Amino acid sequence: MFRYLCNQKAALLTAILLMAAGVLTLCFPESWYPQETEWQLTAEKEITGIHGGLSGLTWNPDSRTLFAVTDHPSSVVELDTEGNVLRVIPSDGDHDFEAIEYLGGNRYALSRERERTLTTHCIDSSTTVLPPATYSLTLDVNRHSDNAGFEGLARGRGEHALMVAQEKKPLRLYVTDRSPDALSVSDSLTHRASLPWFLKDISGLHYDRNNGLLYVLSHESAVVVVS
Repeated sequence: MFRYLCNQKAALLTAILLMAAGVLTLCFPESWYPQETEWQLTAEKEITGIHGGLSGLTWNPDSRTLFAVTDHPSSVVELDTEGNVLRVIPSDGDHDFEAIEYLGGNRYALSRERERTLTTHCIDSSTTVLPPATYSLTLDVNRHSDNAGFEGLARGRGEHALMVAQEKKPLRLYVTDRSPDALSVSDSLTHRASLPWFLKDISGLHYDRNNGLLYVLSHESAVVVVS
């Protein structure tokens, strides 16, 4: 009788595990690979000459420089590949910038976390003050938390796709369509990617268009996952 009960419990446990695996496969169909054990930090550099918290980072292959954003005060910062500040482009207000992505043709997309807003701006070599947005899109997503909004941007798989990361509450990864001068959405934002269950937040995105890989950085989980 005891052996029979043990066998029944083992069979029941196996069935539960198989069901759980099936649910996870259905809910998270993409393959995500934690990469935190494969990379080691080899250098650290303090970025001097700026004020506020540095956030977001994008590569401009045309100028071969990096661009980042700061909050409090809000600005766009251009850096060389050694991390030296080349210029600081101040904004006209306090916008809580969190992410920046180069779209080509001197056009950049910026996210404003607190305002749940995406904007596009033209920045060239002569820009000294951030110009008014050529397009602005505000979305009604989790307005109950000021510090859990749009945290990451990345050019997506399609030619005009822009990926947007909602940091948490809820944790989401969305895709919008963009034209050369604007951002457009249909049916609000479309949830296009499933996220691994162990992620606590999304702190940054990068899409490798050459290899078709999406890198997702999670600060709270201390991990980079790749799909």
